[in-house]
Amino acid sequence: YFAAPSERYARLWAMSGVLSAVGMSIIMAHAARAPGLMLMVGNIALFAGCVLVWSGLRAFAGQKTSRWGSFLIALFAASYFLLIENNAAITSRACLSSASLILVFVLCVRTLLARHPETAPSRHGYAGEMAIAGLLLLIAAHLLRIVVLLYRPVAVSPAWMSQANTVVAYLIPLAGTLLFFPALLLLYFERIKHQLLLSLESKQEALEEQKRFVEMFSHEYRTPLAVIRTNLDILQSKQQPGAQQAASNLGKMQRAVLRLVEVADTALRRDHSGEGKADILREPILMPDFLQDVIEEAAELWSERAPRLELICTTSMVFHGDRKLLKTAILNVLDNAIKYAAPQGMIRVQLRRNGGSLLLTVDDNGPGIPEHELDLVYGKYFRGSRTAFVAGSGIGLYLVRRIIVEHAGNIFLSNRPEGGAS
Repeated sequence: YFAAPSERYARLWAMSGVLSAVGMSIIMAHAARAPGLMLMVGNIALFAGCVLVWSGLRAFAGQKTSRWGSFLIALFAASYFLLIENNAAITSRACLSSASLILVFVLCVRTLLARHPETAPSRHGYAGEMAIAGLLLLIAAHLLRIVVLLYRPVAVSPAWMSQANTVVAYLIPLAGTLLFFPALLLLYFERIKHQLLLSLESKQEALEEQKRFVEMFSHEYRTPLAVIRTNLDILQSKQQPGAQQAASNLGKMQRAVLRLVEVADTALRRDHSGEGKADILREPILMPDFLQDVIEEAAELWSERAPRLELICTTSMVFHGDRKLLKTAILNVLDNAIKYAAPQGMIRVQLRRNGGSLLLTVDDNGPGIPEHELDLVYGKYFRGSRTAFVAGSGIGLYLVRRIIVEHAGNIFLSNRPEGGAS
């Protein structure tokens, strides 16, 4: 039950174990007494436990749990009650119990042999064969018990009959039980293995489909971008002297197109490298100059909002990393800071040493992020509750975190006491 508490078959098997244990305990406690109500309750509980095993197997195999189980329990209870009321001999009661259990065990074997093809492997595994072997031992034991009870040769001594009854009624069923019930747990693990294989196969197909899409998208993406860049170059070469505003706008468009090309190249590199990880092309980067260039590019891209970007870096620091990937990550962070801050908002970028690492902090004066969303914003396609009127896809911080982790770093997000996020 604790292996899969949400599954119906697990609940049925757990109930079966409880009923069987209670029933057997009652039978053993009242075996030496005159047959009465408690002995009847014990036998019905034991039989009901076995029926629930069959119902659990049907649920496990993807079949509907029919009402035949309740009918069998009611029929057995009525039959045993009539035997008790008519003072039937122990032979009659034992034969009824064994015959009824044989019927249930045969139904269990039939269910195992007809496993549903959509919910279980087509070939019967070791667990299924083990369960069937245990059930066959239980069927054989109860058949032999009926034979021993009905056929009592005069020449056989009572001691020999007692030993035969011990073997038939206890040892063989014990062996069958020790095979069958552990097999139920193994069947569950076989199911998990089968589902994991299907999941891995589906994931592999999805990755292949994603790879084909990225290749197609990157190819189709680059062609119009190349046309745009060419025409922007032509416009820039033909612009009239003194047209400062037009020159500024053309420069902004060129940088935006260049950034789109870099993003496409980054996505294609991540896809070809496998498992979504990019090949890190490490090179020494002089961080103050690098950050200043990124900040200037972000300011020009968002010139209509006129952000006030400030870089605080007191010493020269060199970091070995992938320049394009780090630029993509930092630009995404700056984009978020500028988008969600007020126009002409103050964005402070600070770089300092933290032991053997570099700590880059970006502070804004925007509305901040709700506390319950601080850990959710890194999810792919997640959009916060305060982003309804701001354009975005919800993939920026997811990409940032992936890039930083690939550089053996980490990213933290928090609200500032004085307002804004950091």
